[in-house]
Amino acid sequence: MLNPELLTWLTSNLNFASLEELLKAAKDKFPESDIVPTLLLAGRTGAGKSSLINALACRTVMPVGVLPTTQKPTPFELEHNGLPLRILDLPGVGEAGHHGERMESVLDQADAAHLLLLAVPCPERSLDYESLLLAEVGRHFTNRPSLPIIIAGTKVDLAPPVRDWQPQTLDLRNPSSEKEQHIVDWLAYVGRVLAPSGEISPCASGEACDDFVNQYGLPELRKRIFDALPDAARTYFARATHDLSLLNSRAESIVRLFSGMSSACAAQPIPAVPDSALIMPIQVAMLVRLTALHGRKLNSDLAGKLLGPLVARVAGRFAFEQVTKWIPGIGSLVGAAVAASMTYALGMAYHTLLCEGRWNFDAQALKEEVLRWWEKIQKDLEP
Repeated sequence: MLNPELLTWLTSNLNFASLEELLKAAKDKFPESDIVPTLLLAGRTGAGKSSLINALACRTVMPVGVLPTTQKPTPFELEHNGLPLRILDLPGVGEAGHHGERMESVLDQADAAHLLLLAVPCPERSLDYESLLLAEVGRHFTNRPSLPIIIAGTKVDLAPPVRDWQPQTLDLRNPSSEKEQHIVDWLAYVGRVLAPSGEISPCASGEACDDFVNQYGLPELRKRIFDALPDAARTYFARATHDLSLLNSRAESIVRLFSGMSSACAAQPIPAVPDSALIMPIQVAMLVRLTALHGRKLNSDLAGKLLGPLVARVAGRFAFEQVTKWIPGIGSLVGAAVAASMTYALGMAYHTLLCEGRWNFDAQALKEEVLRWWEKIQKDLEP
């Protein structure tokens, strides 16, 4: 059931003088809740921390070096169209004479982070410093919500034999080559020492952030980080990493949220009020969120271009009449199930067009994409 306060607001705000007024109302009632993800990045000098972040982001955002340049955590703002991903880069853990100071830095920053990403370089087997770090982080969070920890097994390309590196054919599930067996054995060893109940993510960053031919395991690592982040931090991470699968996952999460709201709204019919008018602000708010996911803010100018094909002025108010007309058999009283499906089709169609970089699509393009998604939904619902 829809929140009574929200339902009251929807029924009392059906008359908008302009698209700008409708947009402002949707933003005010459904404010964006996204937050900047903060990753605490730790590992010994030479673990490949900077190369790993650059490879995850598909661009150079952190300087790559072999010697620690500071004893304090260094924040990096990874910006994409003005929205940052915050990386707190900790100095190499375990450097001679600095371990205590650096461990204190880790714990000082841990409370502000959403997760700890620990880089462990292959084929290193002396893991005393990493063990100590994890033990002290565990004690620090004894009486607090735990900090998610992801261990990345970096530089797996350096497992012997070093010159044998063919990431496209690497099969760690069914190791048959000497290199595959060395990597699997090393991962098992690191798992026993550092994460008996967890998982080590094997990866290789290549020679540069765009050395895709020699990279390995990065999509899987991005997905683990994405899943470990709080929901509100996932939009920025998906955008910052340019990962289409994460963008799709985040878009579907947003669309499902607002589809549920549309369904709840249509399930509580108001006499003489078309369902399509009630769910209009919900759908606009959804499109605002999806536009932000793609790195833009839906201001009135952009809204006029993108929402023009959707919104029609009817009897002094704006309503999503076009969408209901596009889909055969749907009227203004759409019902809960149809409201959810229609909103889902609209949201995924809109996201699909933006994924293709189409910021000036016309009504026909949007109609075709909405119908494609609507047909997909109906097919999925078939017994």
